[in-house]
Amino acid sequence: MRTRGWKTAICWIALLLAMAVPTQAFAANDTSRHHVLDNIINAKGLKGNILWYDLAANLSRLNSREAVEAMLDKTKQANIDTIVLDVKNYTGYVAYQSAYAPHISTSKIPSYQGYFAPGYDLLQVVLEEARERGIRVHAAVNVFSEGSNDFKDGPAFAHPEWQSHFYYATQVVAAPDGSAYDLFGVDVVRGTNALVKYTPSYTGSPRVNQWGAEAVVVGDTVTTIIDSATTGQIAAVPADGYVLSGHGLARTWILEHLKVGDKVDTTGSKTQIVPANQYPTFSTFVNPLYPEVREYELNIIRELATKYDVDGIVLDRARYSNIYADFSDLSRQAFEQYIGAQVQQWPADIFTITFTEDGKEIVPGPLYQKWIEWRAHNIFNFFYEAKTLVKSIDETLDFSTYVGSWYPYYYNEGVNWGSQDYYPDEPWASPDYHKYGYADMLDFIQTGLYYTDITEQEAIEAGNPEWMSVEGGANQSTEAVNEATFVYGSLYLLQYQHDPERFREAIRTTLDNTHGIMIFDLVYLEWYDWWHILEEELKKSHAPHENPGLSRQTEAE
Repeated sequence: MRTRGWKTAICWIALLLAMAVPTQAFAANDTSRHHVLDNIINAKGLKGNILWYDLAANLSRLNSREAVEAMLDKTKQANIDTIVLDVKNYTGYVAYQSAYAPHISTSKIPSYQGYFAPGYDLLQVVLEEARERGIRVHAAVNVFSEGSNDFKDGPAFAHPEWQSHFYYATQVVAAPDGSAYDLFGVDVVRGTNALVKYTPSYTGSPRVNQWGAEAVVVGDTVTTIIDSATTGQIAAVPADGYVLSGHGLARTWILEHLKVGDKVDTTGSKTQIVPANQYPTFSTFVNPLYPEVREYELNIIRELATKYDVDGIVLDRARYSNIYADFSDLSRQAFEQYIGAQVQQWPADIFTITFTEDGKEIVPGPLYQKWIEWRAHNIFNFFYEAKTLVKSIDETLDFSTYVGSWYPYYYNEGVNWGSQDYYPDEPWASPDYHKYGYADMLDFIQTGLYYTDITEQEAIEAGNPEWMSVEGGANQSTEAVNEATFVYGSLYLLQYQHDPERFREAIRTTLDNTHGIMIFDLVYLEWYDWWHILEEELKKSHAPHENPGLSRQTEAE
């Protein structure tokens, strides 16, 4: 059983509890919980300092004991107290010796080749070396993502019956020669084999990478063809037109079927339900409802908690892929059982999809709210099973998750990460949606403050809601969690590339508004050589979730 060394933090804890709890009261109550959590936000010595070690991005930095030692030495020097080690990534491959999941050395994904020997147990090596440095280790499990669609590799392809099924409505781009290709979307991220239409409204930067081809269209006529994969050039979006951008098979279609002067037709559309391996996204999701899937994922969590001396389990991608999943026969049957009635028009009674000049638009059907509620119910139940399992093995193991902080949109993933006492005032939320908030189950939650604007005022001036900022996202997170657990804001370093001072500002804003910070990811600290920034901005601290006395303050009476 894990023990927690807290002698050096007793003064902080005593101060917080004295400020929060009357001398005659010892049990947690709403008032004392509020004061304790609020005081932790303001206390500099009680913050969680977490660094995420992504597996795929750091293969060369973690493929030997010597390499791990070097990374952990830097981590310790940067005042990080906990690392989240990605031991099962989105492809379903693992970096430890598992009785259930395939080892990453067996993957056929090209970028994984030659790094990990078949017997290499990254988790065990990290645990041994982290212990020597006083760093805690939480094992991160990508739960319902089980494969790479790019390379058709992973457990989702060994078990195709597990795959999610997507409600896939697409516009169809037709060429003069009679050929056609499905349009994945308008002003969205271009995925594997996807054809995307980019209009002047798109503001993302960079818009796409070079691994594709693009056709510039003005007045429905192709004016330019660029093969970015060979030239390295990316087309400029014309003010009076758009760009058709294709990756993989879509790139081939553009190059083989379009030429300058051709007229293109984007008015056609079609709707179908397809398995995950036919859906244009990089990760292959499985259906959380399949008993075999749930058993498989729980077995992985069980072996991590029993075979390894980890300090905690972190669930990642413990969700649906997006709003369009899952529409399998199994999901229809389960949903009908949930509502106690048959769905007369499937999937139209859930929602229909129309197309506008700006892209897809979902038109809710009569069962839309209930469907959103039901999906959150399914994920809630899995979290309950997983937490019960983890705590039955060792009640001192921490149980947490990563989610995006964009709560008003996160229902798309079938997740309610807020508290059961939080009642969202949103058009998609049913009266019972709040019942399936899982924040109350967690020892802490990491929410991604993945925004380029830092202050709420910056977001407003950019024409966005105030929560689309580091500060606003932190406030949205604490509001939705509603003091059910500790909130650690997470920063994505790629968004601060070439701007270390903005990164410093983001760190300070996060620490000023949440109970701690998670830095994503190790790879960017190495690329940008920003370790010194963490050393200067993060203070040696004591993560609040590591203290049982403080943790009890977040538990319901």
